[in-house]
Amino acid sequence: MILGKLAGSLSGTDAMTTTFSSSVTSLTAPLTLTNAGSIAGTYSTSVAATQGSALASSIRVDAWQVAGTADCTGSAPVGSPSVSGTWASLPSLSGSLAPKASAVWCTRSTPAADAPASATTNPVVSLVISAGSWTSAAVTGGFYLNTSAAAPPATAPPAASPAVARATCTPYDGDFHVTIGFDPSARPSDTYYGLVVAGTRINAAEQGYHPSFDLAGTDVSPQVAPDGPARIDVDVLDADGRPTGETVATGTVTFAESNAARTVVCGG
Repeated sequence: MILGKLAGSLSGTDAMTTTFSSSVTSLTAPLTLTNAGSIAGTYSTSVAATQGSALASSIRVDAWQVAGTADCTGSAPVGSPSVSGTWASLPSLSGSLAPKASAVWCTRSTPAADAPASATTNPVVSLVISAGSWTSAAVTGGFYLNTSAAAPPATAPPAASPAVARATCTPYDGDFHVTIGFDPSARPSDTYYGLVVAGTRINAAEQGYHPSFDLAGTDVSPQVAPDGPARIDVDVLDADGRPTGETVATGTVTFAESNAARTVVCGG
């Protein structure tokens, strides 16, 4: 005859509810099993999924015994003793406990790549303490595991941007001015364009009705484009004159200082 009380307690399941997503791919959390009675006994657990069995079957569980809850972290390796299964079928966590003693098991839940989307399961862990032919009443702890909505189907990659055309460059007034031309035919004639030299917008915008820019050497300071070759771009602007990120033509001009004024010539 056993004199004393058999009882168990279970804690930790309140921290095991989560929603898995592309940014939450696993959950590691401790489960503490306690012999709350007054006599030594063995403990054992069982698991049942009260809803969402398909999701429960798709979530792998690794569980291993640790010294304390602080040792159960997301970066901790699976230790020994350990069991593995799913939340639909997990081998018992078991061992021996003195009265009032506890065992801490670290659990790691990882959904499979093909786990159902937008699903919920409610695993319930049951604990009993046994001594001889006597077994305590079961204590339980439940939690919810959810999956987020499925990612939208993959779309075809965007078409490659067409190669940027070469801007035309025509010198006039000796080496002091050039005309930069571009082809506006792919866009409405009232589209606005800006001339960019060495990354800096120069002069006023033009519309497709007049697809060219006059550029003088004195329009660009040495601080913007030092003497030597400089890249030029013709960028598409919106109706308020802001860049849209599209470039329709590109080329190179070369700046230099002279006694008369700053010069600009076509090419690099």
